[in-house]
Amino acid sequence: MDPLKNLLEHIRATFGDVLPGDALAALENTAGNLFERFELVPKHEYEAHLDILASLNAQVSDLEQRLAALEQED
Repeated sequence: MDPLKNLLEHIRATFGDVLPGDALAALENTAGNLFERFELVPKHEYEAHLDILASLNAQVSDLEQRLAALEQED
């Protein structure tokens, strides 16, 4: 699934009859340039990274608590 291709098809379907050809081409070009500037990832990969980050945060929190307990024993 290519988000840029889907967006351009939607733009053509929605505005193809309303906009002049050069305006439609400029709009498509602008959308293409916008997508080139961003490093997009699929939603499932993003959510997987969030899960890993949450797990790492929990591990750090656990280690901080264990370290605090060890420091109190001294």
